[in-house]
Amino acid sequence: MKTYYKFILILIILGLFSSCKKFVEGYEKDPNGVDFSVAEQELTATMLENQFFQKGDGMRMAMMWLNQATGAARQYATLDNWNNASGTDFNNSWNAGYLTMAHADIVINKSDDNDNIVMRGLGKLFKAWAGGQLASLWGDVPFSQVNNFDQYPDPAYESQEDVLEQVQNLLDEAIDDLSTGNGIIDAQRDYYFDGNVFNWIKIAHGLKAKFYLHTKQYQEALNEAAQGPASVNDDLYAKYESYNDVPFSKWNPTKQFLIRRAGDFDASEAYANLNLFGNNGERYNDKTSDNRKAYNYSSENLNDTGSTNTIGKFFGDMPMVTYGEMLLIQTEAELRISPDATGIANALIHYNTYRDLLASGEYHGGYPVGKFDPYVPADFNAGGMENEDNIDPVKAFFREIFEERYVFFIGDYEAYVDFERSFNDPLVPQYFRLHYEVDSDSPNYNQPLYSGQPLRFIYPQVEQDANDNFPGLVDINEPLPLYQ
Repeated sequence: MKTYYKFILILIILGLFSSCKKFVEGYEKDPNGVDFSVAEQELTATMLENQFFQKGDGMRMAMMWLNQATGAARQYATLDNWNNASGTDFNNSWNAGYLTMAHADIVINKSDDNDNIVMRGLGKLFKAWAGGQLASLWGDVPFSQVNNFDQYPDPAYESQEDVLEQVQNLLDEAIDDLSTGNGIIDAQRDYYFDGNVFNWIKIAHGLKAKFYLHTKQYQEALNEAAQGPASVNDDLYAKYESYNDVPFSKWNPTKQFLIRRAGDFDASEAYANLNLFGNNGERYNDKTSDNRKAYNYSSENLNDTGSTNTIGKFFGDMPMVTYGEMLLIQTEAELRISPDATGIANALIHYNTYRDLLASGEYHGGYPVGKFDPYVPADFNAGGMENEDNIDPVKAFFREIFEERYVFFIGDYEAYVDFERSFNDPLVPQYFRLHYEVDSDSPNYNQPLYSGQPLRFIYPQVEQDANDNFPGLVDINEPLPLYQ
């Protein structure tokens, strides 16, 4: 009898176990984990992480070192001198770049599983963008072995040139995938272009043009820029909401920083703020009266204010890949390909189109527009309005191109990459001055305040601690491999 009751008890326990198993079946895994993530969900995470990478604290450090902003107090006063930077100062930027790649890999893999080839192409685009940016800032970086921890727990460092070549190949794959028409990009998840594949194809070409410029492949840059964004309607802006009635976390990250760390970061001694604009500034001549200062700066601060009519650059959305950039790439590429009178004439076709764009009010944030009359080749000849110091006309045009890029890319890594790649370039005169005294009566006027040049980002402390293949520290004053 006791045996019978024991048998019944065992059956009851087994039944309860089976019922419990059915009750939790399907709920025992984390729906937010990677196994349950779908491409559409990860696409949003990829875009947001990429924005943080492109427009976060690494960008602000680059602005200080290019004298587009000023480290005014506490930690930022110290970092205003690049010689004080250490690996820990780059942890966030490095992590954001590799997190973008991690999210993008999930988009790629999940899209592959669902035969959504178009979505897979978009994942490849963001992976290539992050990888290319990392290589353009740090030089040699891990790329092909990342996000494969089981096989490569310590991903190897690859040369800057090799990584950027892989980036170009991945962007080619992205364009092929996006062009198939097989699949769909969820319009609700794509808060840039509402799922418009044709816009993304243009952005992929625009990224190829950007990275070809970085690797000095100028004919390829010219060809790709012609297929990139072809009007301001194609422009890709980082999306932020800086109004008071939205969550603080959705605000422009620089605006957040300026509120949380008030007084640390401004433009009180920034060359770009104090010397470029106005009737006595370097962006003024008989054909040019540049009023973009108001878009970028407000008195001694960055412009982080907005209204129904005007938006400061550090208030809301910020440009990332634009038609304006494509025209500037085409301008430089034409002059690189033919550094002579023919190149000047060809480059001016693109540059005057760009100046027409500025004259129409684009890239001004709604603030008053100045004058941007078209240039002619004679303006760059000795004694011309853009060559009063009588240097070689080609060099005079390069000086104008790089100074314009310096203004256009305030608040963008591209200005920093310009400094890296032109440092040892014999065709490019010193196109802006780093950390000069503002007061002309000072004995240090036009003398650099800090030693060396910030020619690369420093490898972060997190990488030194975690990757056994870490190649060792490289000084911030050491040129990147492509520009030595």
